Amino acid sequence: MDWASLITSVGFPIVACVGMAIYCKNIIDSYRKDMLETIKDNWKEMAKVSEALQDNTEAINELRRYITGKEGIRHED
Repeated sequence: MDWASLITSVGFPIVACVGMAIYCKNIIDSYRKDMLETIKDNWKEMAKVSEALQDNTEAINELRRYITGKEGIRHED
C-alpha cells in the first residue's frame, strides 16, 4: 500500500503519528546500541583504572612501611 492511498483511507494525522512512532523507535534503538557499546568500553577502561589504583595503593603502603621502619631503616626526626 502506498502513502497516498494510506492517507486517504485512514487520514493524515494517523499516518503521521504512526510514521513518527516508527521514526522514534528507530532513533531510540540506534541510541541504545551506541550507548551499550560506550558502556562496554567504559567498563574496560575502568578495569584498567582500578588496576592502576590498586598498584599505586600497594606502592604507597610499601613506602609507608619503609618510612615507619617496619621494613628497612627507621626514619628519625
